Amino acid sequence: MNPFSAAMMFKRATGTFVFVLIFISLSALFTSSLNPTLWLSQALSSRPPPAEPRTTHIVLFQFKHGTDSVTIKEITSKMLGLRKACVHPVSQKSYILSIAGGTDISIEDSQNGITHAFILQFHNNEDRDYYVDEDPAHQEFKTAAGAVLEKAQVIDFRDGIFTNPHFS
Repeated sequence: MNPFSAAMMFKRATGTFVFVLIFISLSALFTSSLNPTLWLSQALSSRPPPAEPRTTHIVLFQFKHGTDSVTIKEITSKMLGLRKACVHPVSQKSYILSIAGGTDISIEDSQNGITHAFILQFHNNEDRDYYVDEDPAHQEFKTAAGAVLEKAQVIDFRDGIFTNPHFS
């Protein structure tokens, strides 16, 4: 065997090996989380701002003793109907994200007379404030419900926020 051809074969094999090694390394790089094109696309993409926590408004009812089931059904249906009836004064669209509610089914015996619960979700405190203080549909509902309610309890919170500047 010619020493010159052995050296050429060695160079060719080494070149092929290096090429395969580079190809495998680049393939691994572009399919992993270290992918530079992934970094670049994420850096240049327009990300939406972090979502602001929603305001949750929980309402609990105790009806007056002797309130008939038809009246209770009317009031609870009106409460659930506020989702569509309450319209934002600027957008003229419903601003209550959701309303869910039902009759108490707890086995803990600590309801203290509360029989019905409702959970409302708002985008923010401003929408909740408008609902509580100004919305004409809600004001009308409060008048109707007040005639048959013994007690109403309300608590509001923002999801994931456990500090309150009012208590600092």
